[in-house]
Amino acid sequence: MNRNVWLLRPKPHGTDQMDYFLENDCIAIGYPVGQPLDDCSYSEIKKLLEAHKWEGGLSNVNILVREMKPHDIVVVPYESKIYFAEVTSEYKYVPEFDEDKKGSGFPHQREVKWAFNKQPISRNDLPSALRDSLQYPGAVASLTKHLDIVLDIMNESEKHVQLNNDLLEAKKKAIQLLVETINNTELEIEHRLRAVEILLKN
Repeated sequence: MNRNVWLLRPKPHGTDQMDYFLENDCIAIGYPVGQPLDDCSYSEIKKLLEAHKWEGGLSNVNILVREMKPHDIVVVPYESKIYFAEVTSEYKYVPEFDEDKKGSGFPHQREVKWAFNKQPISRNDLPSALRDSLQYPGAVASLTKHLDIVLDIMNESEKHVQLNNDLLEAKKKAIQLLVETINNTELEIEHRLRAVEILLKN
């Protein structure tokens, strides 16, 4: 399977939408042109953008609408943090956001699955090659040359997430066992008090 990696900044139509992205499991770009673009060719998209004086966004729109594919990876920089996600849908048009209005204006979307339980990675923890590429000022760009680096980051971080989940589950079971010990009136009082002491320390 051929996969691409894309940089996408979370400020479609000039407003910070990182919370919206995370809450709705999606990414988006701006350029509200009054219609969906999934059936448009490159030249048709270009004409629509020119009509709205947004021709400078042609590459951004073309990538999200025509080039991005399910299973591609999206890297979303946000302040000093970096979020990673996998694209899970084809192009999606959300008409209620197709308006040239502050806080709106981002009808062109893709559904994604956020990696690492939606937790970011510090920019400083990234390899320098990838970190340098994230300095590109545009809204959307290809990072596919860093595919191997990104896959390594995602695989390693997923292991840490799974380990943390396993530890959390083990702690829950241990606490439940302590509670059962405390409530077991058939046990000697010393054992029950010891269980209380351990539970209070945690």
